[in-house]
Amino acid sequence: MEAQVARRGTRLRTAGKALVALALGAGVLWWLLPRTSGVSWSAAAHLIGGIAPHRLAGLTGLWACGLLVHSFVLTGALPGLSRRRALTLSLTGSAVSNVAPMGGALGVALNCSMARAWRFRDRSFAAYLVVTNAWDVLAKLALPLVALVGLLAAGGLPTRGLRAGALGASLLLLVLVAAGVTALRSDRVATAVARFVTAAVRRAMPRSGAERGDRLAAALLQTRLRIRGVVSRTWPQLTLGMAGYLTLLAALLWSCLHAAGAPVPVYAVLAGLAVERLLSLTPVTPGGTGLAEAGTAGTLVALGASPLPVVAGVLLYRAFTFVLEIPIGGLWLGLWLLVRARAAGTTGTPPRSALRLPA
Repeated sequence: MEAQVARRGTRLRTAGKALVALALGAGVLWWLLPRTSGVSWSAAAHLIGGIAPHRLAGLTGLWACGLLVHSFVLTGALPGLSRRRALTLSLTGSAVSNVAPMGGALGVALNCSMARAWRFRDRSFAAYLVVTNAWDVLAKLALPLVALVGLLAAGGLPTRGLRAGALGASLLLLVLVAAGVTALRSDRVATAVARFVTAAVRRAMPRSGAERGDRLAAALLQTRLRIRGVVSRTWPQLTLGMAGYLTLLAALLWSCLHAAGAPVPVYAVLAGLAVERLLSLTPVTPGGTGLAEAGTAGTLVALGASPLPVVAGVLLYRAFTFVLEIPIGGLWLGLWLLVRARAAGTTGTPPRSALRLPA
C-alpha cells in the first residue's frame, strides 16, 4: 500500500513538473516571439489558418519520412533493434523530453526501461546512447559549417567583417568535428577519460573510491570497446541516416516557409535550421521553446525574408518537429504499455522491467 502511494506521489510530481515546464515554454514563446519579430500572434495564426489542407497533409508526410529515416541511425547504434522499436524509442523519448526542461534524462530512463523489456543488455543500451548522442552532436556541429559555406558561396554575407567571422567560425567548427571524431577513435583519449573518472571518484570517496573508481573505469573502457565495434560496422548507416534526416528537416522547414508565403533561398534555410537545432538544446525551456522559434525567425529575417510569413512558417515547422511529437509519442507510449500489460496478463507473469521514471 505504501509503495503504491509513493509511486502515485512520484507520478503526480512528475506530471506537475511537466505542466509547469510546458507553461514556462508557452509563456516564453508567447512573450518573446512578437517582441523579436514585430509580428502579432493574430496575424501569424490567420496566415497559418489559410494554408490548404492538402499542403498540411504533404507536410505531415514529409515529417513522417524524417522520423523513418532517423530510425536508421537508431537501428545502426543498437544491433538487433527493429524499425518499429526504433520508432517507439524515438517518439516516446521525444514526447517525454519535450515536456520538461532537461527532459532528456526522463527520455533516457524511459528508453532504458523499454530496451530492458526487449532483453537488450544495459551495456548495449549504454553504447547505443553514446553513439546516437555522438552522431547528433557531430551533426549539430557540421550543420552550421555547411550553412556558413553556403552563405559564403551565395554572397549572403555582404561585408568583409562578416565574411572573415564566418570563415573563422567555419574553421573552428571543422576543428571541433575533427576533435569529436578523433575522440571516438582514439585509445589514448579513452584511457585518459577513464583515468580522470577514476581519480575523481577516489577524491570524492576516499574510503571506497579506489575500488569503485577502478570498476567504473573498467566499465567505461568495456563500453567504449562496444561502441568502437558498433561504429566500425555501421558508421555508413549512422552517417547516411543522420545526413538524410537533416536533409528532410531542411526540406520540411523550406516547405513550411513556402506554404506560408516566404520564398527563402536554400542557404538561408540551412542557416535557420542550424540555429534552430542548436537553440533546441537550451535547457531553460523544453526543447528550447521560445528561444528556438525567435532565433530561427530572426536569422531568416536578417537574411532578407519578410517577417510575417517567416514567423508563420517557423511556427508551423516547430508544430511538426516539437508539438506534434508530444501527443503522438504519448499515444504510442500508452499503446506500448497496454500491449505489455495484456501480454503479462496472458502469460501470468509480470513485465520483465517495470517502467520507472525519476521523481
